[in-house]
Amino acid sequence: MLTALLLAAALPSTFDQVVSAERAFAAASIKVGQHQAFLNNLSQDAITFSPLPAPARPLHENQPPAKGSLQWGPGWVAVSSAGDLAVSTGPWRIQLGDKTILTEKQVQGWFISMWRLQADGKWKVAVDAGVSSPMRYELPENATNGSVAIPAGSPRVNDAASATRAITAAETAFAAAAKGGIGGAIEAAADPQLRVYREGKAATFGADASKASLAADQRAGVCAVDKLVASKSGDLGYTYGTCAATGVDTAKYGFLHVWRLQANGTWKVLVDVTP
Repeated sequence: MLTALLLAAALPSTFDQVVSAERAFAAASIKVGQHQAFLNNLSQDAITFSPLPAPARPLHENQPPAKGSLQWGPGWVAVSSAGDLAVSTGPWRIQLGDKTILTEKQVQGWFISMWRLQADGKWKVAVDAGVSSPMRYELPENATNGSVAIPAGSPRVNDAASATRAITAAETAFAAAAKGGIGGAIEAAADPQLRVYREGKAATFGADASKASLAADQRAGVCAVDKLVASKSGDLGYTYGTCAATGVDTAKYGFLHVWRLQANGTWKVLVDVTP
């Protein structure tokens, strides 16, 4: 028994595992090349946004070496209590020697990775998302732990089914509100630590700090979920899908929502990526 406890204590926490996995992924992008690094770290069913949700692996299979160097690092990570699901985000930058290969607005921004523990015990990226953003690129030395322990009275360990039902209901409420404005719908469902990412805009961190950017997002649309994944501990989950603009605007855009269980039993949006 003592040996087992000592071994457990010596194992890195789930948070540390995900931080290490993200850093190793980024290092591999430099060492073995961007496409091979993604193929090594994406799950078989991984998706990305182009701009709608689409399989991610085909974008990296049988591709010539990528031009430029893609660099990134985790600055904030939140994990589920069960240690099976995590969201990692931080800055990215593309460089080609001393020159950039894209426009000034497109050479840097924020990545958002949904990591999912696989059956073989390895962490893989299930959702690869990101936005270009005006910012000062600086590789984070440390990652902030955004995790919150599962509250008392919330679903038991392995109770993903109840979490799935609750997140489905929360997405239904969001979709109804989004017909009047996506920004307002997110604000109504905001976790106190809400992180908002929009293409070409400055990212905002915290529900209060995000109010202005959400108020500016007056896009209205019909939003539908393509997939929902909930942690076994029933305290963290994510959805992705598509919003179709209504009115004179006919645009379609993908979205990623990371949902977290609150102490009062409700579900709130922790991360919103709607480019």
